[in-house]
Amino acid sequence: MHGSRSITRFAAIVTALIVAGGLLAGCATTFNHSFDPSVAYTGLKSYAWASGVTASTQDLVARNVQFHADQALEKKGFRKTAESPDMLIAIGYENEIGINEYGYRLRMLTIVIQKADGKQTIWRGTAAGSISTDAGSGDLKNAVEGILKNFPPVK
Repeated sequence: MHGSRSITRFAAIVTALIVAGGLLAGCATTFNHSFDPSVAYTGLKSYAWASGVTASTQDLVARNVQFHADQALEKKGFRKTAESPDMLIAIGYENEIGINEYGYRLRMLTIVIQKADGKQTIWRGTAAGSISTDAGSGDLKNAVEGILKNFPPVK
């Protein structure tokens, strides 16, 4: 009798772990990117943030994305400049509760890179999933770094 309870308990624990793993896998952040293969990315060295990046210039999420992106791009050898940048970078995101609503979780974050004239998108990357914007979680930093991991593209 004692042995069958142990087996039942073990089976319940295994089942719970499988269900929890499935739920966590469903929440995993996925990264995608697309780029223009005709662009010579090796000539791009500097960038600026596009004006009107989001609906509000006081947007805390956008400022945090910019902060993390600046660090990631600097590690890749790009420099932020206000004068004659090679690229303009824009941010878009959707909160879990709706587009541009206040919330602490994003369902999608997009970083778009254009030529400096702003007329041609040359690269776009997204992170989709449940991304916490809470400063202590590290999710937003990981999402930005995950998006920019494939920039510049290797052709």
